[in-house]
Parts: sequence; C-alpha cells; structure tokens
Amino acid sequence: MQNLSVNAKYTIGILFWMVLYAGALFLSIDLIRALNPTGPLLYFLAVLPALPIGGTIVVFLRYIDKVDEYVRAVVMKRFILATGLTLFVTTAWGFLEGNANAHHFSLYLVYPMWWGSFGFASVFYRKV
Repeated sequence: MQNLSVNAKYTIGILFWMVLYAGALFLSIDLIRALNPTGPLLYFLAVLPALPIGGTIVVFLRYIDKVDEYVRAVVMKRFILATGLTLFVTTAWGFLEGNANAHHFSLYLVYPMWWGSFGFASVFYRKV
C-alpha cells in the first residue's frame, strides 16, 4: 500500500470501512432478531453499525491531510457546503416534525444524507 496514490488509498479505505459497515449492519440486525437481547448487549448490537463510520471519518481526514493545497481547498468547501445543506435540511425537517406533524426522520439517515450532499456539492462545486 506504500506505492499507492492518495486517491487509491482513500478509495480502498472508504470501501473497506463501508464493507465493514454493511457487515456490521446485517450482523446486528440478525443477532438482535435471533437473540432478542436486552441491556448492554442490545445497546452494543444496536450501535455496532455506527462504529465503522468512525473509520470513514479517519480515512477522509487522512485524505485531506495528504492532498495538495488546491485539492484540499476544493474538498473543504464541498465539505462545508455538504455539512451546511445537511444541517439545513435536518433542522427544517425537525421543525416540520414538531410543528406540522411531518413523518419522523430517523437520525441514522443523517450520515448517508451528508454523503449524498457531499456528492451533490462535488458535482456543482469544482474550483476554489
């Protein structure tokens, strides 16, 4: 992995953690259904799919640290735009839930929403 480009390391890292995430998700669902656990085991199994998300964050931070200044500036502006868009949508939806009886939005969807927002920002924001 020494001779790989920064982009290749990023892609491999993200893929690794996303595969681990999917595995943890299916494993936790299956074990919760099969074992019907309570107490600390239930909490651990419920939170298990969230743990690999920490790995994706570390990979993303390492990527930002390793790229040149121009790419870093573009990626950071996309990051800020994606974060702002995610905060705007989730806050607006929270007010809709609280004041207009809108359907509940599950919080575990915020992370994939952020990545969708990042993808959207990446399509439209291409330069510093």
